[in-house]
Amino acid sequence: MILINVLVIVIMATAVLAIMLAGQDSDLERSRQLRVAAQAMAITRSGELSAIVALRRDLAAGSIADTLAEPWANIADHDVKIGAAQFSFVVADAQARFNINDLALGDAISQDNLQQLVKIVGVAPDHVAGLLAALKAHGPIADLSELRAVGLRDEELRRLALLCAALPTPTTVNVNTAPEALLAVLTGNPATAHDIVMARARAGAAGLSGAGGPGAPGASQFILPPGTGVSSSYFWTRARVTVGGTTQQLTSLLHRRFSGGKPIVEAVRRWRGAAPLGAPEFPQPMR
Repeated sequence: MILINVLVIVIMATAVLAIMLAGQDSDLERSRQLRVAAQAMAITRSGELSAIVALRRDLAAGSIADTLAEPWANIADHDVKIGAAQFSFVVADAQARFNINDLALGDAISQDNLQQLVKIVGVAPDHVAGLLAALKAHGPIADLSELRAVGLRDEELRRLALLCAALPTPTTVNVNTAPEALLAVLTGNPATAHDIVMARARAGAAGLSGAGGPGAPGASQFILPPGTGVSSSYFWTRARVTVGGTTQQLTSLLHRRFSGGKPIVEAVRRWRGAAPLGAPEFPQPMR
C-alpha cells in the first residue's frame, strides 16, 4: 500500500508538472505570436507613412494636377522581402471614383450621374430610390458595404465599387485618374471621355489642368465636365505583411490639405484585416 501511494503521488506530481510546462509553452507561443503580429503591424504602418511623406511632398511642391505618373502613385510593392517578412503595398487616388456620399446633398447632377452609373454596373433600378433615401436620412456612409441595408447584393456592391467610393466630405472626380467608363458617364459622351484619357496620357505627370485655370507648366488645358476636377484630397493606402505565418493588413484613407499654410496629410479612417469596398487591389507581379 505504501508503494502504491508513492506511485500515485509521483504520477500526480508528474501530471501537474506536465500541465505547468504545457501552460508555459502556450504562454511562450502566445507571446511569440503577439510579438510577430506587432512587428507585422508596424511594417504596415511604415507603408502608410511612406505614402504620407510622398503626398505631403507633392502638395508642398505646388503641384496643381494629381496624376498617375507622379511619384506618390508609383511606390507600390508586391511581396517584397523585408527580413523574414513579405510586404505588399499600394497607393491609389480615392477621387478617381464618384463619391456616393455627394448624393446626401441632394443635388440634381449627382443624382443624374448615379442613375447612369447603376445602369453601367448592373445595379437593380429599384434600389436607387432606397439608396437616395438612406443617404438623405442618415448622412454619409463609411463603407459601400453599408448599402446592403437598402437591398444591394454583394455582387452589385462589388460592381458599384469599380466606379464609386464613400468619402467623408463632398468631392469632385479627378479626371486625371478616373477610369474611362466613369468619365463617359460624367461627360455624357464616350468619345469625349476617350479624348480626355488620350490627352492626359500625352500630358504625362503634368496632367490636365482644366480650361481657364493657370495650369501647371506643360499641363494640357481641357474643359472639365460638372462635378470633376484635376486634383485630389483623399487617397487610399493598403498594406499587407506576412511574418512567420502571421498576416496583418491595414487599409487607410488619407486626407491631404493645407492647414495654417502647411501641407498636412493624415489618416482619417483605418481598417485592419478585410479592406472596405472600393479599396485598391494589390499590384500583380511582373511576368
